[in-house]
Formats: sequence, structure tokens, C-alpha cells
Amino acid sequence: MSWNAPQETGGLLEIRPDQEGARRVSYAYVRNNPEGIEAPEAPGRYVIVYLFERAVRATAPLTVVMPEASVSGPDTVGAGEAFEIKWSGPASRNDQITWAQRGSAFIRGSSYGYVQGAEQGSRSLRAPAEPGEYDIIYRSGDTILARHPVTVGSIEATVSVPARIHAGGSIEVAFEGPNNTGDLITFADRGGDARRGIGSYSYVGNASGNKLTLRAGETLGAYDVVYVSNDSVIGRTPIDIVEARVGIDGPSEVQSRMRFSVDWSGAGNAGDLIFIVDGDGAEYSYSYVDPNEPSVELVAPANVGDYRLIYRTRGGVTLAEEALAVVLSEVPPGELVVTQRQVTLGSNDAVEIILDASGSMLQRLGGERRIEIAKRTLNDLVTETIPLGTGFVLRVFGHREADSCRTDLEIPLAPLDPTTTAKTISGINAMNLARTPLGASIAAARSDLAGVPGQRVLIVLTDGEETCEGDAASAIEALRSAGWDIRINIVGFAIGDADLARTFESWAAAGGGAYFEATNAGDLAAAMARAVATPYAVLDEEDQTVSRGLTGDDAIVLPPGDYRVIAAGKEVPVTVVSGETITAQLP
Repeated sequence: MSWNAPQETGGLLEIRPDQEGARRVSYAYVRNNPEGIEAPEAPGRYVIVYLFERAVRATAPLTVVMPEASVSGPDTVGAGEAFEIKWSGPASRNDQITWAQRGSAFIRGSSYGYVQGAEQGSRSLRAPAEPGEYDIIYRSGDTILARHPVTVGSIEATVSVPARIHAGGSIEVAFEGPNNTGDLITFADRGGDARRGIGSYSYVGNASGNKLTLRAGETLGAYDVVYVSNDSVIGRTPIDIVEARVGIDGPSEVQSRMRFSVDWSGAGNAGDLIFIVDGDGAEYSYSYVDPNEPSVELVAPANVGDYRLIYRTRGGVTLAEEALAVVLSEVPPGELVVTQRQVTLGSNDAVEIILDASGSMLQRLGGERRIEIAKRTLNDLVTETIPLGTGFVLRVFGHREADSCRTDLEIPLAPLDPTTTAKTISGINAMNLARTPLGASIAAARSDLAGVPGQRVLIVLTDGEETCEGDAASAIEALRSAGWDIRINIVGFAIGDADLARTFESWAAAGGGAYFEATNAGDLAAAMARAVATPYAVLDEEDQTVSRGLTGDDAIVLPPGDYRVIAAGKEVPVTVVSGETITAQLP
């Protein structure tokens, strides 16, 4: 409204009912002429009052009429379903589109959306979880201006799994359901509600087609796999978690400090490990089980004596053990170092980096923020280490939205262009309070790296644990089961939690890669370089693999003799000499 007065600014506008002594129902401080003021919600006769220095300087009559509004949408929806509605209305401050009982008052706590100042528009609305007869309403204050009747129908789902799974094992789940946002599949007590601790869970939005992978817990018994929508179980099928049986077969005697292999068979799972323990229970060399590999590699202790080989599940259950004697070598061993001047990656191969830019990356390390150290390291990696033209992908989370679990593909798969890639990396900034969707980011690599004909190297650079209820272990398992030549490396930056580091280590092992720990800028540079290093295998004269590693690793201890180092389809013959360190330079 506008007015004529000596004072153009300052003072107060009030709207009062047109009756003696009535109190104001709306007001606005005068900063401009004209000035806006919100009309009362109830229709009727009012008076507009202009006050300056608490004195009434002018009045004008005002009649408020009921505004018109409309709402339109589908006549029938499923419980919890998200759908589009349209509206028109006065667009007053805090006007909402929400739910009411059929012909009755609005439902507190139901899904709603503000019209956000638009006099007409459309938006997504979520149906109530309980079936029934409802109205979609346009609500202004406590007044309902428009209704659209909607029948919310019941929903159901089907779930298909094997009848049994061994403790700790993984199962493929096929399902049909409403696929509402937030729907998930998990484990439940037989005939009961979904419950944590029985096994993993996965959101149906992360499924490939209508299939996903779950991991069973290690508590034996009769359970169900259930489809959960709106916190209610709408589909279930029974499953029994049965005892896992594993056997190990290692040498009965090994020479001190020597590498050796231990075969395993049976129901092994990612996260299980095989390790050496002495008579006092002290643990020595260990290696996580890769379900795709039938053996692990260990290093014998330096001290001779009697030891045991132990197979332990990720839940801490010992499934197998064998005696192991460590003896001195009759002939002192030699050492072998495998190096390479340049990373063996080409145009058929691809490297994807998943960068954690969540709030924790804003913490300082040696006076510099972690994210700045990470960005500088990645820029060096793409400009100096990864060969030009190698397929490259960059995915980042935590830099776009606070308190969010979004993960963004910043550089889609394309031949590496160091200049433009470095520019993109330099423009990334961590955001305070952003969360850490490790599982969702790793799962997204399936589409990020689709179509790569050669080897795929996925590197996850993170400084913290999953905070978005994702299941990184299942995502890694799904990538490995795709039949790709892929290795998944995890670089833990400033990880102060030993248990978290062991978890990352088990994930990397399940991904056919390695875990690299970095506590400072120098460590991070070395870790990222090792993450793209070339894997190699050492074969003896009988063509048996006696060791594996990455170029640039520490020296490996071997008995004197002739060997072949195999890497990237090429081989280098080498002779290990007693008491000497030999270097094999890969082409």
C-alpha cells in the first residue's frame, strides 16, 4: 500500500478489525513507500492504520475476501508413492500443499511442500504411508482453500532369495515393488520386523535392474529377507543362515622371513582373514581373503619356532587352523625389488578417482587443510604420473550441498586431458557438514566405468567412515562380480581409527586392490602413486607364483634361484643371489 505523509519511511503499518479497541492482526515496518503488508487470513472488514512515533497519522478501510485456489493431481496413488501435483493460489507466505483426511482437517506430520511465492506451479508430493481416503489441500495459515480427493491404495512387494546362505555370505536378491524413495531390502526375524544386526541392507534405488546384493550376518538361525517401504514390511521371503565351513592348506614348514601361500576353500567371505599366531597368541603376518582368489600370501616371522595358521571370519569366529613351523634357511635368501619408470596404463584402460570433499576434509594438517593437500596431490597425479590419453573419471562427494549424501560425477569417462582435469580439481572445495556416501559413490562406478575395454583402477581417497548408511562392501562385491578387470584401492588420509583402517583394508582386499595409509602430504603423494602402480607376479622355475606386489613396493625375500617377473603382459627374467638385493626393471 502507499500513502501521502511528511514521513516517507519509518513508522508502522497495522491492520486491525473494524471495531473499537480491536488489536492488530498484521503489521509491517515502513521502509519504503509504497510498502507491502500481509492481509489477514480471515475474510471481513478491517482498517489499515499508519503510525509514526506511536501516533495514528492516517487510516483507510479494507475489505478482505476469501482467495481462490486449486489443486489437481491423480485420483489414486500407492502408499508412500511420490507423484506430481499442480496448484494455483494466492501464494501467501508459508502457504503449503499438504494432506488432510477426506473432507476434514489437515494431517500434522504428513508430507508437504511450500508454494514458495509462486501463484501457480507443480511439485512432487509423497503419499501417506497408510492406505485410505485423503485430500490433497492448499493450506494458507489454518485455512484450507482447495481440496483434491485421492485414494491411497495399499502396496506390496515380492522378494526372491535362495533358501539358505552360509554365515557371513552374500546373496543376490531379486525383487518387485513400488520403488518408492527410501525403500530398502534387509533382514528380519522370521515373521517379524526388520532388525539391524542380522545382516546388511540396501536401498532399492541402488539396485541394478531389480537385483541387489545383501550380506548375511554370522548369527545362525531362521530369518526373512524383507522389502521395507515407509518403515513397514510389505514383502518377505524366508532364509536360513547356516554354518560356514572353511578349510585351509598351507605348508607345514617355512623358512624365516620367506613369503609363502596358503590355500583356502569353502564358504569364505570378503573381510575374513588368514594370519599367523605364536604360542602366546601374538599375531604376525595376515592377509584378507579375496573371494575371487583361492589363496593368500603371508610372510613368515623372523624368529624360528612353532606357530599356527588361523582362518578367522570378519565377525571374529575361527573356522580353521593348522600348525606351522618356522625354520632357518640353509642358504641365506636374497631380496628382489621390482621397479618401473612409467605406469603401465593405456587408452584402453581407465582410472577413476573418488574424492572425499566432506566437512572433515576442512581440518588442518600441518597448517594446511586436508582438501588442499588432496587437490595438490591429485593435480600432480594427473599431470605427472597417469599417462596422457588414459581413460579418466573423477567423482566427488561433499562439495555441493551441506548435510547431504549426494555424489557427483565431475569428469565423465574420457581420455585424460591433464590441463582441464587439473583445472576441475582445483575448483573443488570441501563443504562443512557435508556427509560421506562411500557406498553410493563406489556403486556409481559401475556406470562411470561401463564400456572400458581394458583394466579399470578405482581409487577412493577419504579421511572418514561412511555416514550415509551405504554398504561399500556390497558395492565392491558387485563391481568385482561384473566380470571386469578391476582393482579397487582405498587411500585413507589421516585415519586415526585403527578399526576403520582395518575395515578399509578388508574392502580393498575384496576389491582386488590394496589399502594405502597416509598421515601427511608426502605419504599421500606416495600412496596415490602406488594406487596406480603396475601389479606384478613372480614365478619360479616351475611356473608357480611365489609372490605378488606392486612396482615400487619394498623388497621381497626369496630363496636364491632363477625367476620371472610378469607384469602387464610382459616378463623380465631375474636371478636372485644369496645375501644380495636384486632390482628388476620392468619395461
